[in-house]
Amino acid sequence: MKFTVVTILPELVEPALAAGVVGRAREAGTIAVGTVNPRDFTSDRHRTVDDTPYGGGPGMVMKAEPLLAAIAAAVGVEPAHRILLTPAGRPLTQARVRELAAAHRHLVLVCGRYEGVDERVIEHAIDEELSIGDYVLSGGELGALVVIDAVARLVPGVLGEPASADEESHSAGLLEYPQYTRPPKLVLAVAGDESVPDASLSGVVREVPPVLFGGNHAAIASWRRRQSIERTARRRPDMFARFAPAKADRKLVTPLHARTHLALVHHPVHDRTGAVVTTSLTNFDIHDLARSSLTYGLAAYHIVTPITSQREKAEHIARLWLDDTPARPPPSSGSRANALALVRTADSIETVVAELTAQYGRPPRIVATSARTTSFPGAARCTPEELRAAATVAGLGEERPEPLLLLLGTGWGLADDRIPNVAYLLSPIEGTADWNHLSVRSAAAILLDRLFGRASG
Repeated sequence: MKFTVVTILPELVEPALAAGVVGRAREAGTIAVGTVNPRDFTSDRHRTVDDTPYGGGPGMVMKAEPLLAAIAAAVGVEPAHRILLTPAGRPLTQARVRELAAAHRHLVLVCGRYEGVDERVIEHAIDEELSIGDYVLSGGELGALVVIDAVARLVPGVLGEPASADEESHSAGLLEYPQYTRPPKLVLAVAGDESVPDASLSGVVREVPPVLFGGNHAAIASWRRRQSIERTARRRPDMFARFAPAKADRKLVTPLHARTHLALVHHPVHDRTGAVVTTSLTNFDIHDLARSSLTYGLAAYHIVTPITSQREKAEHIARLWLDDTPARPPPSSGSRANALALVRTADSIETVVAELTAQYGRPPRIVATSARTTSFPGAARCTPEELRAAATVAGLGEERPEPLLLLLGTGWGLADDRIPNVAYLLSPIEGTADWNHLSVRSAAAILLDRLFGRASG
C-alpha cells in the first residue's frame, strides 16, 4: 500500500516514519510512504504558499494553485483516495480505518496549515475530510501520521501477528481488555520510599489475575470479554451505547432491559401548586406504557396508586386482553395481550421495591425522572448512556444481578421528598421551546428509546 503526504513541512513527517512497525514495513517494502511539498510548485522567489483571506480576518490561507499542483503530482497516474486532515472533518474511527485499508491502494494525505486551505481545493481535489479529534493542531501532519499508522497496521504483512489487530481496542466496538506480563507479583513501593508520590501505595503488591495462569483458554477468553465490556462501560459510555452484545455475552451479563422495571407513579406526586396529591389513572396510561415496555423488552410495568378501585381498573383492563377465549386467537410474541401481561399494580413504591427484592434477592437500583434539574438533590445526575453503562457494570458476573426500577411521575412530577433511596436522576428531556411539559407517555417512550433502542444504522 502507498501513502503520499502533501505537506509544506516534510521534515515533520519523515522522522516519524523511520522506526517502529511502520518503519519496518517501509524497509521491507510492504508499504511505501512519500511526501510532496507544495512549495515546489510555486513560481515566486519566496516560494509562497499562503495569502490573506478574502473578507478579512486573522491568519493566512493556503493558496489553491500550488496545493492543487502538489495534490495532482502526489496522485500521479494511478487512482488515489485524497484525504484532507482538518478539524472540520469526519471523526476517524477504527471502522473507517478498516474501510480505508480494504478499499484503497493509495492514500494521498493533504495537510492544511495556517487558517486552512482555499475552499476550491476541497471542492475540486479532495475526496474526504477527516479529523483525529475535537481539537486544533498547528497543521495536518500529525493527523496524517495517525492515519498512516492506523491503516498500515491492517495491511497484510505489517504486523508480525495478524490476530493482534483483531483484539485491539475499538476493533469489535469495545475497548481492549487489560494486559499483563512478568513478574506475577509487583511491589509498587516500599515503606519510606520518597520517590513514591502517594505514600498510601508504599508496600502495595499488585498481582496478575489468577485466571491468566490456569491454562483454561475458555475461562481466559470469558474473563477478557468481561473485562472489555466492563472497561468500555466505565470509560466510554458513548461507545458502550452502540455496543450490541453477542449471544455468548448473555452468560456474562444479564441484559439490562430484561431486569428493568418501569413504574408509573400516581402517588406521591405534585399538582400545579406544589401540593402532594394522588392522580387518576387513564386507559391510555395502561395501554401505551405497556406497549412501550414490551417494545423495549422490559421485565414488567408497574402502576402505583394507593386507590384500590384504580388498581382494580388496571387489572381488569389487562385481564380483558389476557382472557383466552375461542373468539381471540392465541397471542403472538408481539401482540397487545403480551404487552398487557407485563402490567402489575401496587399501592406504593415501597411495595414495588419489596416485590422486586423478593424476586431478585436484592433491592432494585431506583432511578427517578423529572423535568426539573433541581429534583432529588441527593441523587447522582446521569444521562441515559451513563445509566446504561453503570447498571451494566453492576450486573457483570452476578448470578442474581441487580434490577433497575425506573420511576415516572404523573401530575406535575414526583414528590422527591417523599421518595427515599433514589440512586440516580436521569437528565431531563429538553426540546427547543421554553415550555417543557411532555405527557408521561411521550417522556417514557423517549427515555426507553435512549436507554434501550437500537442505534440507527
